[in-house]
Amino acid sequence: MVLNRADFNVRTDEKVEDIRKGADGVFTVVTINNQFRARAVVLALGRTGTPRKLGVNGEELPKVMYRLIEADHYVNKQILIVGGGDSAVEAAMGLASQAGNKVTLSYRQAAFARIKERNSQRIEDFIRKRKVNVLFNSKPVEFTETSVVLDVDGMRQEIENDFVWIFAGGTPPNDFLKKIDVGFGARDMALEASAEAKENEASRKRLTQAAVTAH
Repeated sequence: MVLNRADFNVRTDEKVEDIRKGADGVFTVVTINNQFRARAVVLALGRTGTPRKLGVNGEELPKVMYRLIEADHYVNKQILIVGGGDSAVEAAMGLASQAGNKVTLSYRQAAFARIKERNSQRIEDFIRKRKVNVLFNSKPVEFTETSVVLDVDGMRQEIENDFVWIFAGGTPPNDFLKKIDVGFGARDMALEASAEAKENEASRKRLTQAAVTAH
């Protein structure tokens, strides 16, 4: 593992609450447990931020999760996936491919409308072969230790359940970024840098070609 080879410390389960820059130019990173001083801070928060919760009874249970890391760690389980995007569909198919799993996908809309064409074709195949049970026009209303209760077209339906994954998007960390005085602008600096790099490369090639032609 990289952690065993690299010379740096990792702190898990330690949420950053504030970052302050002192008069000496050194940052103080404040977490729920500690304070750290650093001359430079890299923010790697991801694009989706904090997973969005549904506010459903029982959502705090350990079996309810928001990210799937390794699908092959789960076998012979009753599983519910909530969501209708690519992440939800891919998770459902990945878990349904593991031995003995029974996977139900709950989506609040009447049909998939925002997934990639390849995923659309694959999930249709999984549905046709009864590897994934898709419940459209449905939403969870309660999670218990051994089951989930769903509202399906206005009717309550309870099914046995071991694990739940929720893919409802995320809440971007805008408030935190504003708190630590990170500015927002309309300019896409990454895109501008990419365009500049391409222009520099094109200029270099033109100069090289001109030099060859001159000789």
